Amino acid sequence: MTRPVPRRRLRARAALVGGLAVAAAALAAPAHAAPSVTQVSLTAPASVEVGAEITVTVAATGAGDLYAYDLAVAYDPDLVELVDGSVVTPDGGFADATDDAAGTVAVTHTRLGTSPGLEGDVTLATLTFTAVSDGAAAFAVPTATLVGADAETATLTDAASATTTVTAVDVPPTQEPTDGPTTPPVDDGGTTPPGDDGASDSSSSPSGSTSGGALASTGASVAWFAGAALLAVAVGTGILLARRRAATR
Repeated sequence: MTRPVPRRRLRARAALVGGLAVAAAALAAPAHAAPSVTQVSLTAPASVEVGAEITVTVAATGAGDLYAYDLAVAYDPDLVELVDGSVVTPDGGFADATDDAAGTVAVTHTRLGTSPGLEGDVTLATLTFTAVSDGAAAFAVPTATLVGADAETATLTDAASATTTVTAVDVPPTQEPTDGPTTPPVDDGGTTPPGDDGASDSSSSPSGSTSGGALASTGASVAWFAGAALLAVAVGTGILLARRRAATR
């Protein structure tokens, strides 16, 4: 025969079962903490020249349950311009970037479905700008909104900043030609150049010198032949006179 259980013991067992059920439900439910980051940083090169690209990186250190975020990146529109399509966000999820062309880029990123939130050290966005004028180009994250997996939010203001010095490109001056006189020809010592036939001009010989070459040789030959001819004429005349004398005897 089964003895009935006292009511006090029934009440105690019911309370114990109810407590275990509540504890089990609490353990089974996912625990969601508010989204948080230890620090937000913005890095940019210290200096560039006009025309160069500037890579700006926004990162979070110690992120926890970061399911989505919406941040603004401020820049100086007089010194830099955003390169179209250059904004990069973490892989996985959906992202959008909008430039108002007045100095602010709005970057939004969210995970999808049951994907877990971002944890640890995370690069939130990378942006590329082009330097268009010289000066101190300031970049900043004036505001950032963090969203957790349970839609709880946290807002940061004046999260990070950096400055890039843009310098003008040094262009060497163009050397213009002068209108002055050209360099005179070098004097070769007064030597008269040869004629067209390669022979030196006889008029350039010093005064009182005897002309040489082929002309002098030709004159000596003519004088020799002229003397020989006169000698021959004298001999012939003597022979004729001797014959006439012999005939008259």
